[in-house]
Formats: sequence, C-alpha cells, structure tokens
Amino acid sequence: MQKNAHSLLKVTIPARPEILLKMTAIMAKANPDVEQVVTTLKEDAGLYSIVLATVNSPRFGLRKQISSISHAIVLLGLPKVFSLVRLVLLKSTLSKSDSMERFWDTASEVALITQELTSRYTELDCDNAYSIGMLHDCGIPIIMQADPKYKDILRQTNGESSKALLEIERNIYGMEHFTLGAKLVNKWEMPENVHKTIILQASFPEIILKYKSRANDSLMYLSLLSIAKDISSNYRRFWRLNNRQEITPSIMTCLEYIGLCDYDYLDLKEEYIDSLEQTTTS
Repeated sequence: MQKNAHSLLKVTIPARPEILLKMTAIMAKANPDVEQVVTTLKEDAGLYSIVLATVNSPRFGLRKQISSISHAIVLLGLPKVFSLVRLVLLKSTLSKSDSMERFWDTASEVALITQELTSRYTELDCDNAYSIGMLHDCGIPIIMQADPKYKDILRQTNGESSKALLEIERNIYGMEHFTLGAKLVNKWEMPENVHKTIILQASFPEIILKYKSRANDSLMYLSLLSIAKDISSNYRRFWRLNNRQEITPSIMTCLEYIGLCDYDYLDLKEEYIDSLEQTTTS
C-alpha cells in the first residue's frame, strides 16, 4: 500500500512552472526588480490577464480598475502580487480535471471568509489566510487526476464526516488528501503556516483540544479555516433553515480557541450567509 502511495505522489504532484521559478529567483534577491517581474509575467499573456482580472476583483476592493501589473504592484506591493501569481498558477495546474468549477467556487468562498475572519479577529497575515482557504482541499484534484474512480468515493462520502473520507483515502492510497495537498504546497514553496495548517486538518479537532491553551499561529489559522468551512457549508446546504442553534462540538472548540462565544458565532454566521445570498442574487 505504501509503495502505491509513493508511486501516486511521483506521478501527480506537479512541479512549479518555469515562469514561477523565474519569479521566485527574482523575489529571492535583496531588492527584487519590479520591471523584471513585469517582463517575466508578460511572457505568458494568459497568466498576465488572469492576474490583472483577479486584482480588479472585489477581493481587493480597488476604487478604480487598473490596466497594468506595474500599477497593481504599486498599489498592492510586490509580495502580494507574487503570492497571487503563485495561487493563480497552482489553481491552473490543478484544474486539468473536468468539472472543477464548483470545487474552486467553494474554495474561493472559503478563502474570502477565512481572510475576513483573520482580519477581524487576529493580527495574522491575511494573504496566508486566503491561500489556506483556497488550497485547504488541494489534494482532492491531485487524487482526482490520478484515479478516475476517486469521484465515486467523493459521492459515496458526501454528507458524511470528513473522517470517513480520510479513512477511505488512507486505506486506498496510503495517505489522505490533506497530507498530499501539504506536500504540494511544500513543493511549491508556499509559506510555512500554509503548509502546516493544511496538514493539521487531518488531526482536527483533536490537535486544537490538545493544545488549546497554547498560542500558535497554525492552530489559529486552522480554527479560522474550520469556521469558514462551516459557514460555507451551511450556506451551500441551507442547513440554517433546519436548526439555526446547532453548533457542532468541533466548531465550539474553534470558537473557544479564537475567543468567540456561541451567540456571537450564530450572529456572525447569519451575517455571512446573508452576504453570500446577496452576492449570488445580485
């Protein structure tokens, strides 16, 4: 079983594209050359356009549309633009399977909520929070590309606890998709807290219960991510119509770690779900 797992990894964990390797080398310099970054991005017209469209999206809240990456770098800073480029390339690399639109729609939703919660309740890096939200399940498309039967497993476990899926993955592939996703993130040299938070999902909520009295950035990101996933799941499945008062023990663990009470969370969840509904109908 373990031998098969290693074989799966060698086949499916994609390497970083050449353009990202070039940008990484530029960013590693003491004083990265902005013009060199712009010139490198212009080598891929499709990537340039996608990055520009993303910068002009509501996520960044710019007052005016911008028409150049140079302007984006001035407004947002080179590190933020580089982080965006890396996410765009990773998403593109993982979107070779069919019918991935819903997967990435959900990931984007979770990413935005995680980012906003991070900004509201902590002083942690919001860009890391967004990356964590976007990539928290990135191991799923990796397995999907390697094993066409994996879609059937996802359908069979739909609506069950995540632990049921993780157990099946371990039995078949020798590891679960969180570990696989963390390996991808590590290979692409994403920030350490992004890597740690993704892999810690496999130990949720026990890892937070075990270290609930310890201040730890990755555990805080994990708590915020888990709450964002809960809000997104409630919105997409319309669970709030069934029982608005129900909060699972695992989410209560996250709330306690962040320092939120259950009543505040119910109001917070209602606020986000209303916002998501308005965005969908507008």
